[in-house]
Amino acid sequence: MKLILCTGSDLNYLAKIRPYLKSIEKNSNFDKNILVYVGEGSIEIPYENLISVTLPISSIQSLNSNKCVQHGDFLNSEEFNSMTDENDIIIFTDGDIILQRNLTEDEISYYYSFKDGDVYVGYNASPNDTLHDEANRLNKTGLFSSKIKKNSWNKIKVYNTGVLAMNKRSWKHLLVMYNELYPSVKPMFKHYAKQQWLISYILGTDTFFNVTEMGYDIHNHKHYPSPIGTTQDENCDVFFNNKKVLFRHNW
Repeated sequence: MKLILCTGSDLNYLAKIRPYLKSIEKNSNFDKNILVYVGEGSIEIPYENLISVTLPISSIQSLNSNKCVQHGDFLNSEEFNSMTDENDIIIFTDGDIILQRNLTEDEISYYYSFKDGDVYVGYNASPNDTLHDEANRLNKTGLFSSKIKKNSWNKIKVYNTGVLAMNKRSWKHLLVMYNELYPSVKPMFKHYAKQQWLISYILGTDTFFNVTEMGYDIHNHKHYPSPIGTTQDENCDVFFNNKKVLFRHNW
């Protein structure tokens, strides 16, 4: 079993995520750090602690407008699959992030405890944010599908899937469910965050998944006002309750 930190980028987005790649080079003690290049051919990156693999666009089953593959489509990279095993724990993240520190021993032990269906993901606007709340933000079109149970939206949490962790076998299950439902959800919203909405819907309705909510000391983002207890020092490092945050997102 390995702990794998993974992010993705096409050629246009690559320059924007270089600060994240540099922080991975400096701070990562994951077993592997993988950049999934969404495009044709291959790219070289000047970091010894990072591996680049290719995911041809033609191999993406559910292509979102921003080419983000956080729903599991990175598994369609032959190179990625060849270097990962079913029990490996994969933490897939957005690219507008900084890895601020090493994993602690307790955090490593926690990841190693993951079983099939275990998911680790953090909050969106708040711990009480729901699919109904998120739907109102995503430019609804009114084209709702009967496959998506609308009466449950105000009971299901929406998460910030910019940091999402589970084992490879569980990622495969998510990808199957996502590909089944994405054609129905795609016309429902104009905003590309429909991807996050659908992932959260699956995590909240499929009994295969067992969600544990990560604290703000693991993933702390500024897509919404920062929670009480979040501070930033003169070096721009972000802390939560005086503990340095692992993933600083969109700061």
